[in-house]
Amino acid sequence: MKVKKTVPLSRGMKVGVLLLAAAVLIGLFVFAAVSLLPQDERKEIAVMTTADLHGHIFPYANATGVTVGGIERIAGAKDAVARDVDGWVLVSAGDDLTGPLYATYGGEPELRSMTLAGYTAACPGNHEFDFGAAHYLNATRHAGFPLLSANLRITDPGLAAAVRPSTIIEVDGVRCGFFGLITPDLAVITSPGPNVTVDPDYVGVAREEVRVLREDGAGIVVALSHMGTACDEDLARQVEGIDLVVGGHDHTYVCESVDGPGGWTTVIVHDGSQGESLGVLRFAFTGDGIEDWQWETVPMDGAVASDPAVREYLAPFRAAMEKQGEEAIGESTVAIDAVKAHLRRGEMPLGDLIADAGLAWFGDADIAVINSGGIRGDRVFPAGPITHGMISEVLPFGNEVVIVRMNGTEVRRVLEMSASALGPDFKGIQESGFLQVGGVSVTIDPDRPAYAAIYEGKEVQEVLCEGSRVGSILVREGDRWVPVEDDREYTVLVNDYLAEGGDGYALFAAIPDERKLRTGITVLETVEAYVRAQTPLTPVTEGRIALADGGSPSPVVVPA
Repeated sequence: MKVKKTVPLSRGMKVGVLLLAAAVLIGLFVFAAVSLLPQDERKEIAVMTTADLHGHIFPYANATGVTVGGIERIAGAKDAVARDVDGWVLVSAGDDLTGPLYATYGGEPELRSMTLAGYTAACPGNHEFDFGAAHYLNATRHAGFPLLSANLRITDPGLAAAVRPSTIIEVDGVRCGFFGLITPDLAVITSPGPNVTVDPDYVGVAREEVRVLREDGAGIVVALSHMGTACDEDLARQVEGIDLVVGGHDHTYVCESVDGPGGWTTVIVHDGSQGESLGVLRFAFTGDGIEDWQWETVPMDGAVASDPAVREYLAPFRAAMEKQGEEAIGESTVAIDAVKAHLRRGEMPLGDLIADAGLAWFGDADIAVINSGGIRGDRVFPAGPITHGMISEVLPFGNEVVIVRMNGTEVRRVLEMSASALGPDFKGIQESGFLQVGGVSVTIDPDRPAYAAIYEGKEVQEVLCEGSRVGSILVREGDRWVPVEDDREYTVLVNDYLAEGGDGYALFAAIPDERKLRTGITVLETVEAYVRAQTPLTPVTEGRIALADGGSPSPVVVPA
C-alpha cells in the first residue's frame, strides 16, 4: 500500500497564516510546525515498531512451530532497514515486561537488551505494573531510552521522573515529538498501587501534548499508545495534529488512516505481539508531515540476521531460564489447552486443575476461583512432561493465594459477575475476569440479563443491573453436592489480584480485611505441589460450569 497523506493546508502555508494572525491578534493558536528543511529537501524516514513483547526477548517457537522473535533479531532487522533510509526510530507500544523473567530479574535483561538493540522510546503497558509500581520503578533504571506516558498520574517522585509525558527526538534533522498513553483500565486489569492512577480523558491529554510538542518545533508528532485499536481510532477522530499512532494492547495487526478534525489525517499501525514481526512504516518528510507512507510487517524468523552483541548479552539469562524451565515435575497423559480464548468462554481442564491445586493445598477451603486472565501461555501444551517452565508460563504473575470468608449471597454475586464476562456486552466484568472454579458447580444462562456496572478504577460507582444469569449453585460437601445457602459462611480461595478488586471484582475489595487472610503461598506453588503429588495427570472437565439450554456465549475478543 502506498498512500499520500493529504491536508487542506500545507504546513508551510500554516506558518505564514500563523505569523500574519499573530500580528493582528496575539494568542491565536494554529497547529503549525516550523520545518528547518528546505521544501525541496526530501527525507526518507522509517518508524519501526513492536508491542506486547510480554517478555519474549529470546527466539521462541510460535503456534506453528516456527522459531521467531527475540530482541537479537529485532536489532538485526532494524539495522537492515536503517541502511536504506535517511533516518529511523525503533519504538515500543508497551507490555514488554511480564512473566517469570520480569519476576526473576526485575526487567534488567528486557530493557538492557532493548537499549542495546537501539530502541528510541517506549510507553509502559499494563503488565509493567503486574508486580506493583516499585517493581517497575526498579526496572526503569535499566532503560537507556525515554519511557513515556502522558495520562499516567504518578505521585511517587522517582517513578514520575522515570516516566515522562513526552519528548522530542531529532531524526536526521527532523524534530520528532513522541508522547505516550496507557489504557484507562489500568487499575482494573493490574495492580499499580495507590501512587499510580490514570487520567481517563486521554483525548484532552493528547491535545495538550500535541500543543506542547508543536510549540517546541516538532515537525512530526507520534503517539505511543497502549490503549487498543478502538481507543486509538477515537483519539485520531478527535485530536488534530497527531501524524502517527503506534499502538498495542489488543495484540492485533492494524494499518489504517483515520480522518480527524480540521481535515487532519492520522495513520494508525499495530504490529501484533510477542515480537513475531517487526512493524516498519517508511515515509517521506519534506516539512509537510508524513507523505507517501508504506507499512509492512517483517517476520522475525530465521531469514533475519541476529545482532551478535544483543545475543551475547542475553545468552546467560537465556541459559538460566532454559535450565529452570526444563525441570520436569510431572507428566500429563493428554494435551493441556491454555488457549486464552477458550479459557474465557467456559470451564477448561486447566482451570479445574489450578482450582483443585488450591483446594488440595488448603484442605479446609470450600471453594477456589481463578480469573481466566491470570492463566497464560495461549497455546496447547502437548501430552508428556510437565515442566517448571511450563507452569511458570501458565502462571507468570506470582500471585499470592488469599483466603476470603464469604456468605452464600456474596458467592452468588461473584458468580453472577463472572457470568457477565461471557458477553456480548462487557459492562460488568471483562472477558479476562471469567472465573474457573473448584469446589462449586454453577449453571449459567448467557441469554439472560448480565451484571452491569459503571466503574471508576476498581470501584463501582453504580450497579446498572444485578444480573440473573446464574441458576443453581452447588457446593461440595464431602462426597455430596448441596445447594449454596445464603447465610452460611464459605471459605473461598482467590489470588491477591482478585482480592484487591482486579478484573472488576469490586465485591472482593469491599470485603473487610478481617475476613481476608494473605497466605504467603503463591498459586504457582500450589500447582507445582499438586502436579508432583498427582502425576501422571489426565486433566478433564467435570461439568462445574454448565450452560443452560439455549445458552450461547458470544465470541470472545481477547485483550492483552
